[in-house]
Amino acid sequence: MLRSMDKAQTDSISEAPSAPAEERTARHLRMLARAAEIQMEIMEATRTEAVEAPQPGVDYCKRIDVIAKSLRLTLLLEDKFANHRDDRRKATAKREAAQEDSHALRVKLAMLAAAYEASGDQEEVERRATEVCERVERPEVAELVEASRAEVAVAALCRRWGYPPNVERWLEMADEAMEELGFLPSEDGEDDPEDAPEPRPAGVDRRKPKPPDTG
Repeated sequence: MLRSMDKAQTDSISEAPSAPAEERTARHLRMLARAAEIQMEIMEATRTEAVEAPQPGVDYCKRIDVIAKSLRLTLLLEDKFANHRDDRRKATAKREAAQEDSHALRVKLAMLAAAYEASGDQEEVERRATEVCERVERPEVAELVEASRAEVAVAALCRRWGYPPNVERWLEMADEAMEELGFLPSEDGEDDPEDAPEPRPAGVDRRKPKPPDTG
């Protein structure tokens, strides 16, 4: 009976989903804090006994020394877990910030691609590119980009700024630019400098000036 109960408990524990790392770390810190409190209580009780009712043959100095060493180890572990949690939080915050920057850059490059394709000459390209760079920095635009998926943001900005709503194409061009800038890995995992650029689709004016350098 006991073995079957133990097996059932073990199975239920193994089937339970593991707690997130942050939750486990918090639990470990609570356990270590409680362990430190218990060791302090034992040390205080040992001191009280040594002063008020010492027992014959008991080396209270040695007993306190053992407790102190255990307490130092507990505090070191607590500090290690706390630092590990802080490092993980910093890494998470940094990763989220990088993702937000990458998202905003992708939308900006997509709108620059739309501006480039909608321009007829170099002067118009430069004017439209300058307008895009200024507009995406406005608070209301930045909020729209941050709160929306790239497809939604680009479609909304195309409507607002009068660009052709070829959202998929603009985002493809943005992804190509981000790959060249090193924000995205190449499809084969390696950048091959000898690869020739793909030819432009038929019907596109090959005399159109190059897009502005956004780097």
